[in-house]
Amino acid sequence: MYVASSKLLNYPLNIVYNNRALTVTENIKFLGMHLDCNLIWKSHIDSLIKKLSLIFFILRKLLPIVNVKVLLMVYFAHFYSCISYGIIFWGLSSPVRNVFIIQKRAIRIMLRLGPRRSCRQGLKKLDILTIPFYIFMPR
Repeated sequence: MYVASSKLLNYPLNIVYNNRALTVTENIKFLGMHLDCNLIWKSHIDSLIKKLSLIFFILRKLLPIVNVKVLLMVYFAHFYSCISYGIIFWGLSSPVRNVFIIQKRAIRIMLRLGPRRSCRQGLKKLDILTIPFYIFMPR
């Protein structure tokens, strides 16, 4: 994978290693994170949103069967682990807003709130930090 600015390379990039030509790719999955040649995290966040949407669906299906404590365990086991992995790298990109929206939808589902209701008090009640807090929290 080559890393370059957003402008296209004007010259071909031919790399030979052990008498084999290496193929150049623009996107690669490395340690579970999707990297692209411009270091824009859109492809990673798109794949993350697909995973989070599946977990959101699971939370919605579990809602009538289990109580809030079990939903919270499922949230932290699956949802939280996905959004916290590598957030130090992709957290400041612009598409992270979509991840934040899905996180709020999941909180509303767990607390049985309507789609237009504020989930601020629910976040405090469940002791859950939002995406912006993960990003700007001192390490």
